[in-house]
Amino acid sequence: MRLAVLLVFCLLSYTARAGGIKGKITAAGGQPLPYAGITARGTSEGTMANSEGIYEFALPAGNYEIVFQYLGFKSIVKKVAVTEAFTTLDITLEEQALNLPEASIGKDKEDPAYTVMRRAIAKARFHQLQIRGYTARVYSRSTGLPTKIPGLLEKRLKKEGVQEGKSILNESVAEIRYRRPNTYSQKIISTRNSFDNSLPSPNEYILASLYSPEIAGTISPLSPRAFAYYKFEYEGYFEEHGQVVNKIRVIPKAYGEGVFKGSIFILEDLWSIHSYDLQTTTSGLNIAAKQFFSPIQQVWVPVNQQFSLSGSYLGFAGEFRYLVSLTYQKLDIDPALKEQIQITDHKKEDKPSPEKGNNLEQLIAQQKAFSTRDFRKLTRKYEREQKKAGAVQETSDRLVREDSIVVDPLANKRDTAYWQVLRPVPLTQSEVASYVSQDSIQVVKTVSGTKARPDSLYFKPVHLATGNTYALGDRRTFYFKSPLLSISYNTVEGNAINFLTKWEKKWGKNSYFNVNPLIRYSFGRKRVYGNLETNVGNEKWNLMLGGGEMARQINNANPIPPLPNSLAARFFDRSFMKLYQGQYGTAEFTLRNIGDILSISGNVEYEHRKELFNQESARPIFFWNNYSYTPNRPVSKELANTGFPQHNALLFNLNAQIRPWRRYLIRNGEKRYLRSKGPSFGVHYKSAAAFGGDVAYDMLEGTIRQDLSLGPRSHLEYYVNGGGFLSTKKMYFPDYRHFMGNEFFFQYAYPPDQFRMLQYYRYSTDSWFFQAHAVWTMQHFLLTRVQALRVTGLSETLQLHYLRVPSIRNYSEVVYGLDDILRVIRLEAVAQFHGSHFKQMGFRVGTSIKFGR
Repeated sequence: MRLAVLLVFCLLSYTARAGGIKGKITAAGGQPLPYAGITARGTSEGTMANSEGIYEFALPAGNYEIVFQYLGFKSIVKKVAVTEAFTTLDITLEEQALNLPEASIGKDKEDPAYTVMRRAIAKARFHQLQIRGYTARVYSRSTGLPTKIPGLLEKRLKKEGVQEGKSILNESVAEIRYRRPNTYSQKIISTRNSFDNSLPSPNEYILASLYSPEIAGTISPLSPRAFAYYKFEYEGYFEEHGQVVNKIRVIPKAYGEGVFKGSIFILEDLWSIHSYDLQTTTSGLNIAAKQFFSPIQQVWVPVNQQFSLSGSYLGFAGEFRYLVSLTYQKLDIDPALKEQIQITDHKKEDKPSPEKGNNLEQLIAQQKAFSTRDFRKLTRKYEREQKKAGAVQETSDRLVREDSIVVDPLANKRDTAYWQVLRPVPLTQSEVASYVSQDSIQVVKTVSGTKARPDSLYFKPVHLATGNTYALGDRRTFYFKSPLLSISYNTVEGNAINFLTKWEKKWGKNSYFNVNPLIRYSFGRKRVYGNLETNVGNEKWNLMLGGGEMARQINNANPIPPLPNSLAARFFDRSFMKLYQGQYGTAEFTLRNIGDILSISGNVEYEHRKELFNQESARPIFFWNNYSYTPNRPVSKELANTGFPQHNALLFNLNAQIRPWRRYLIRNGEKRYLRSKGPSFGVHYKSAAAFGGDVAYDMLEGTIRQDLSLGPRSHLEYYVNGGGFLSTKKMYFPDYRHFMGNEFFFQYAYPPDQFRMLQYYRYSTDSWFFQAHAVWTMQHFLLTRVQALRVTGLSETLQLHYLRVPSIRNYSEVVYGLDDILRVIRLEAVAQFHGSHFKQMGFRVGTSIKFGR
């Protein structure tokens, strides 16, 4: 019965919209014009041609003026009478010739593009505020074409229908609702793809407006800061249906990540976007974006968009194309913001400032002229007044955007007939073949009984090497970490291997309970030990209980990860990891995001400590005569003998972190916090109680850190930490304040407080301390001034690391680094100083990829 109702619905839909026009759009030479835009003048109806220039535009019966347009070509209007059948209408577009204004002789040699762009920038926010809300039907299509697949994955992916030169297709239809200033809701009506149609896979629709100062971290040519990053050239103008359209060449001062290049078309007098064709790059991948605007209710709004991404990454190469076609069903225009406004360039023609007390609506009604500078101020003032008056939906100042996404239960069950009615952009031959091929693969798997079993449900022998997460149903999962990825070596334990698993149960929106057992076997010590950790909580709080026995680093911040230490000990006869045996039990309670800015935690731990020593049999794979293993007792300038007897410690920790400038967005009712624009502040108090153990002391420290954006491709991260011991009645070396040193040439995943050449324990202290770290990352410094290197995603860093403790008053490192070489490699040159005296030069190799646990 459900199938019958669906078929009747499809037939009725097809009958209601059976008429329209179809055909092919080509240039004068006969070559197709891919993704040409087609709109019905005076309506919100529109569509696009496919990559072969073929279009199909379904319309109710009636008379229309159809506009055909393509960037760089003259748009044309055809009067069409739509009946109950489709009419074939092939279109040929001619290239658009640009007119140049008559040259004027004078002192002003500034390119005319600058006065156009100053006016467009002045009105950018105005154009965003014009739309108070809308409802739109959005069709999106993404097509991926792999051109290179790594050999190790080629056979496996082929079984799933993914091959070099074969398209992978995804389509979705959604209803989008927007309300000013930042609220979006999306309902996925239908989705279909040629890879795996077993689950809905909607494309998340993001309204990226070029009127915004930034788009995904890329500076818009209409940003108030645009002149700091771009040069502009006036290429001419053309007239289209009574409107003068200016073509402006957008030229970045240094092309790379975070800036665009290409062309933007600006409407004369309205100073709004007519269309654009822009490119940028990220991580070595090339991104191109085209967008057409069309007048609806006398406001130019985007009606179709094209995005493409091409390049290679980690052995994969190909092209990804994303098409969006919008049909506005309701468009709410702010009646106070009319387009009939005269904007003058404040650098060309001075206008008196607007009268005080008059708001923007009154001034517009009086038809006042505005300078570019004054109009931007008035727009900001109008926005504040609207919010104060309640005309704009009340939101928190911390809220950046609010989204909700609902997927229709039948979204991935629509049949071919339904899609033939619903799809506004015809499929190409290769896209049709992609669906046919995937359908054949599914039929073969079903008939032969070899339907692929999801890795999330079934064990496979390969999981012993790769690990896996298994879905157990009822929101339960079981994670298994491959022991092969956990094998490590140190001089205390010898070879050691971890067996790590995690069982988790979720309920409600984000409540969880998990159990994390870890079993570790030391071949050198010939013994098994491990720990168990459990967590229960949600996004607001967490309770952790844990305990066990482990060989722990003396610096519990774990300055050296297992892999670098294994390499150092096995191949270079260096023993960096210093361990002691700890039998412990711990409990920690955390409250998160109090008032969106404050998190606090309290921890209590009881630990029995025992000193450990190197294995007598410890030796490297190769014998190096120049080196020998150092003892497991660290060398310290403050403490002559860092050894300690067996003892107990009862430790209390209190932590508080506040982020006053924190922002967030909301997705389906859940908050997702973003990087704070301002610094965060942390306080840590640690105490050891003598009544429950053999140590007694108090320590207090504070931290300030921030990741500060300095513009596209440039940010400064700094970390400042200082404090001291308030009392030191009884302490052993594990209780000292240690620092994140590094003595090995290879390291990965540097935390912000990581030194590059500091000895791990030499300057540990039981007194006061101060450290500061700063890392400035940029893409236009020395080597990255070469565009061919910059567009690969390569970046440069300048770093300063500083330490001051009683045993060394001024220790510092100055570092120059190259990051993201081949996307994953980091190279650094380090100059080490003691006070003002240069000590030595060192080099470090790193990667951002983490290995093991």
